[in-house]
Amino acid sequence: MRVLAIIITLSFISSCNEKLEVTPGDRGENFYPISIGQYRIYDVEEIIYNISSFDTSLYQLRETIFDSIVSPDQTTYLIRRDKRDMAQDEWESDSVWTVSRTENFLSVSENNIPFMKLTFPVTTGRQWDGNSLNSLSELTYYYTSLAAPLIDSIAVEDHIRVIIEDIEPNVVNQDERSEVYVKGVGLVQKDYLSLNFCTVDCNEIGEIQSGRFLNQVLIEAGNE
Repeated sequence: MRVLAIIITLSFISSCNEKLEVTPGDRGENFYPISIGQYRIYDVEEIIYNISSFDTSLYQLRETIFDSIVSPDQTTYLIRRDKRDMAQDEWESDSVWTVSRTENFLSVSENNIPFMKLTFPVTTGRQWDGNSLNSLSELTYYYTSLAAPLIDSIAVEDHIRVIIEDIEPNVVNQDERSEVYVKGVGLVQKDYLSLNFCTVDCNEIGEIQSGRFLNQVLIEAGNE
């Protein structure tokens, strides 16, 4: 298991070297802290598969909360996403996502599709439909604990893994996706593997017909 080494540059995670205490009224909202100016930088490895080849990309992704839209019901924060191939390259604009937090859940709109990423209180075993805010088929998300922390300076109980899908390899497909959040830090890792296997008219039964692998790991967080 990879241990994350994060460059801490802001007070919102400056307490990461100490164990974060959970108060009786804590519902877990701090697993995704939100304020304008926050940024997170990730190392990303992505592989896109098709029937004849695969394409591997290595890049860095920066997500910055740069503005907000206030409505009577909730505040929606705008996330600017920038990419670069290597650390010495200039950032290039990629897309804008949004994040909103209510009393009961936190949602992220990815390319205009909202997903319910977290529900409150954050409790191991809790389940919900991550697609309840969009028109996609129902998909059960659930919380699990980690055996060891990804950030070794933060207690393992202040980590939570969200299982998005857990279909082990079979003759048709494999779909194993999860995200790890750390209290006071936010999203620290994505692990996605979604593969479809060929079953007819193949060079080899079971070869990968299409799919995607994504590993996204936090390397820096702070405030502009």
